[in-house]
Amino acid sequence: MKHKILVLCYNYEASQFPKTPDPADRFFTYGFGGMFGKLFGRYLKGYDIEVWRVDSYCEGKYYEKNIDGIAFRVYRSYSFPKLGHFSFRFIKDLKLERKLNDPVLFIVHTHNWQTYNILFFLKKANIITTHHGELSPFYIYSITKGFRKMKAFFGILAEKLVLKHVDHFLIGDTRQVDYIKKAVNDFKYSLFSSGFDFDTLKPVSRQEAREMLGWDNDSYYILYVGKLYKYKQVKELINIWLEIKSEIPETELVLVGNEPKGTWGEEYYDLAIKSGAKIVGRVLHSELYKYYCAANVYVLVALRDDYFGGTGIAPIESLALNTPVVSYSMRNFFGDEDERVFEMPSDIEGYKASILKILKNRDDNLNTRDIIKKYYSHEAVVKIIENALAEVLNENK
Repeated sequence: MKHKILVLCYNYEASQFPKTPDPADRFFTYGFGGMFGKLFGRYLKGYDIEVWRVDSYCEGKYYEKNIDGIAFRVYRSYSFPKLGHFSFRFIKDLKLERKLNDPVLFIVHTHNWQTYNILFFLKKANIITTHHGELSPFYIYSITKGFRKMKAFFGILAEKLVLKHVDHFLIGDTRQVDYIKKAVNDFKYSLFSSGFDFDTLKPVSRQEAREMLGWDNDSYYILYVGKLYKYKQVKELINIWLEIKSEIPETELVLVGNEPKGTWGEEYYDLAIKSGAKIVGRVLHSELYKYYCAANVYVLVALRDDYFGGTGIAPIESLALNTPVVSYSMRNFFGDEDERVFEMPSDIEGYKASILKILKNRDDNLNTRDIIKKYYSHEAVVKIIENALAEVLNENK
């Protein structure tokens, strides 16, 4: 009999999750939970996989569907302002599932009230959590005042009470380790990334990519993918670009992946428009390769003290398509020192210098794909997770 993995998640981006089932099944499969479910279904053939989500935005009380052999469930939940989601039925069904099958609970986030609830009610289960950039309450407590500080205080109490029930932490950012130590004296962890499917990102030449996008072959393009918000320091990126453009006028900044003006996290939309940057908006992931391949350099400014996002997926995708990367986030790179095929400046002036160095020494034949594939392919990521699963199941026999 196969052991079962329950991937447990919540609706963390209401603007992107459909509220009812749709023909493309995005309602069930969108987000980190669906991504891990599909990943496990493809590579972990020795396990039965289910994905359960709590969602305070969906219209119905409960939905379920089997997609490609993976059972998806969605539970409508209560949403407590600034605290998160809770569903009595979700917890009740989890308790029953544990009694019947004793599955591994693979919880998509660590510092989250949904996670604390699961750990409290199912403290003796097989439990793995992952980290995707969310802030520890210990960190939030140290930098905030008022209600946020009070909420963080209760988060600290919750973590000291329940994080000890996690059997293995999968951590995306090395700075995260010290904050877990504040809640748990002794714990096991692995550094990991959610990785990506290399088959979906096929490199093409810079010239070919530019022809597909209609970009000028003689210009220089700096690329950023993501929301136009403070946590990714888009304002600083725009200012760096404007300084570079004053020295090399044919340099353009291309912003991809943002949502419409007024959407949460797009606070620098107006600034980007005013600056003259090219705003593309959201594109299909299957189309992203064109932008990576066409750009001269990918830049993610990650100098804020509250950045806990690991390498970020976009820098890794860029390197997988042989486009240079400038980002301090790459301090979380898994590889050895001699495999650091990127620029990792630790201040704004360093960013400008690194970008200029790449633009002035244009290399259309860079090959970084093999190094990235070694550490960040789905096969490599699954191996880390598979080892954690085996360890947890072996210890909890």
